Amino acid sequence: MTAEPQRTKGVDSARRALQILLQFSENTPELTVDNLLEDHDISVPSAYRYISLLREMDLIEEREKGRFVLSPQVLRLARAAEASFDYRAQAQPVLNKLADVTGETALYLRRVNDSAVCLAIAESDHPISISFQPGHLMPLHGGAAAKVLLSEFTPSKLSQYFSRLGSTLSKTARANLENDLAAIRASGYAESAGEVDQGVWASAAGIHVKGTLVGAVTVVAPAYRLSEDHRAAIADAVRAGARDFDEALAARRA
Repeated sequence: MTAEPQRTKGVDSARRALQILLQFSENTPELTVDNLLEDHDISVPSAYRYISLLREMDLIEEREKGRFVLSPQVLRLARAAEASFDYRAQAQPVLNKLADVTGETALYLRRVNDSAVCLAIAESDHPISISFQPGHLMPLHGGAAAKVLLSEFTPSKLSQYFSRLGSTLSKTARANLENDLAAIRASGYAESAGEVDQGVWASAAGIHVKGTLVGAVTVVAPAYRLSEDHRAAIADAVRAGARDFDEALAARRA
């Protein structure tokens, strides 16, 4: 479960309109008024007002009567988002090399507020089903790469994060996580087993720019086919990949 962000006051209507816009996805390319009524506690007139506002801003259009899709205007936003994807161009060669060397899937993640988001991926010849996929937001407290990102939080910032999580973590789980984060903070490296996806093992290392953590690279694989030697080799490759990534970013800024 992702920590609940602090709600901005006085913008309920704007929030609802954006929530409706964010319902569109690759698996849900179109919406109807009935969809909105099912997913939001709003009246029919309110649903049409939100649709009218999104149409006014050229964010959605009516493809068929009563069926709404995203407009081409959204492509401009997508291009802007793509241009801001930190270091994705530098990440892909590193991920490709990691996937080739380890024979497993490699990913690059960075933090967005209280979540980890996958920005780039290099799949192995035998891809596996994992929750971390490009663009998907995931909690910071589960999985090797996410915990690397969480490890940068100061004690006060970490306490606030736990407060936003509420009762999601037990006291024991929180204590164990804090111990994990201390070790990750010291080493810049993490491993996890089954924390996000059952049966999946992961190795991750932090990426830095001038000493500041900006992301993490990770290799994920089904635990059943990994010997101890294979895990150790993956760990070495991930650390080496992170160093290559750091060097590429340093050269980019030189």
